[in-house]
Amino acid sequence: MILPFRLVTPCRGPLLLLAGLAGCASWSAAESLAVDWLYLANNGAWVARTETLTASETQVRLPVANLTPEQFWWQTELDGTRLSWSSPDQRLLPGKGQPVEIEAEPGLWLVQGVSPSHLVLQQGKTLRYWPQSQWHLLHFTAPADNQFELKVVQAEKQKNTLVYAWQDFAISAQVRYRIDMAADQPQLFQELIVSNLSEYDIEAPGYSFAQVQNPPQIMMRALSMEGDQKAMAQPHSGQSQGVPTLLSREPFTLAAATHLWLPVSETALTQVTRQYQLQWDSRQQGLQKARASILIESQEALPDLAGPVKIGIFDDQVALLDSYYEPGLASEATLALGQSSLVSLTSVAVREGFWRLSLTNRSSAMARIALTVSHWNGKQNQQIPMALSVAANATENIRLELGGGGMLRIVK
Repeated sequence: MILPFRLVTPCRGPLLLLAGLAGCASWSAAESLAVDWLYLANNGAWVARTETLTASETQVRLPVANLTPEQFWWQTELDGTRLSWSSPDQRLLPGKGQPVEIEAEPGLWLVQGVSPSHLVLQQGKTLRYWPQSQWHLLHFTAPADNQFELKVVQAEKQKNTLVYAWQDFAISAQVRYRIDMAADQPQLFQELIVSNLSEYDIEAPGYSFAQVQNPPQIMMRALSMEGDQKAMAQPHSGQSQGVPTLLSREPFTLAAATHLWLPVSETALTQVTRQYQLQWDSRQQGLQKARASILIESQEALPDLAGPVKIGIFDDQVALLDSYYEPGLASEATLALGQSSLVSLTSVAVREGFWRLSLTNRSSAMARIALTVSHWNGKQNQQIPMALSVAANATENIRLELGGGGMLRIVK
């Protein structure tokens, strides 16, 4: 059943407000859009459907305002099928008597006069002349007749199956993580946050999620935090074509204007170790701050999807530490925390060929520091990795000198 669109605030532009991203137009609020599958990603979603063709020409309507070829995919069971579409006519003027809302003003107005330069609006006995330059402030609530639709043409009347999908940037998902540090045994929680910022509800027999590298930054509009979190089942890990995925084959309804937090997995961590990294080159002098990180280890396999991670502290001083989880070894990963102002290295050239490095830990806990010392002797670059522990509120000194052959060595 094809339902009329309604025009809503977020899709602004020319009169009738039909120029926008896919998903701006809407199905009736009383109906859901039944789809074959919902392919979620962190840069939008692909909505897949199937249509049975029997006529030589079929009109297939979509709940979108517009599409580009890059946002659409299709195939048919039989060869020789042609498909085309044209964008809705943005020049159409509203009809007399059509209800309209004015942004930031209460009540409905009715269109009583129409011309390319202005509209005449009426509310009770009040008339207003609304210039074309201000039409973007009008929100039309009546159905529009020019819905976005595909035209599918066959050489003859025959039964044919059309499989098609469009990308809707208003529907997306992202993997996120959080670590509970207050528990006796820290836990890494993996979650999938699903967002449907479109104007239509979705019914599907299942969904999947796969990540896209470097997704574009998409501006999202404000929405109500509503929706039944049990509507979508908890996904499980999978993979396809060498790509890690999350997958659920349970039927669901995803309401419009909804965020859903779906639990995916819980992994017990056997070790959570704060670390600091420093790199010093013999051509450097002065103060250098350490890069802080946390090493997490588990006896179980860690998740294989990347995502932001929040490390819960909540110790009456700090709430959260933000980082990014990248899969590494099967049972361990390093979470970068940026530079630390509490752990630093100061280097001083004592005399020709001699240096003193001072490692300072001003924190209230022992600091485990991975230090890499580098020196270019004119022929090759020498690197000396060191693992050191510096007590709380303490300083450790390291002396270095050039030995024979221009090789750097540590002087005890």
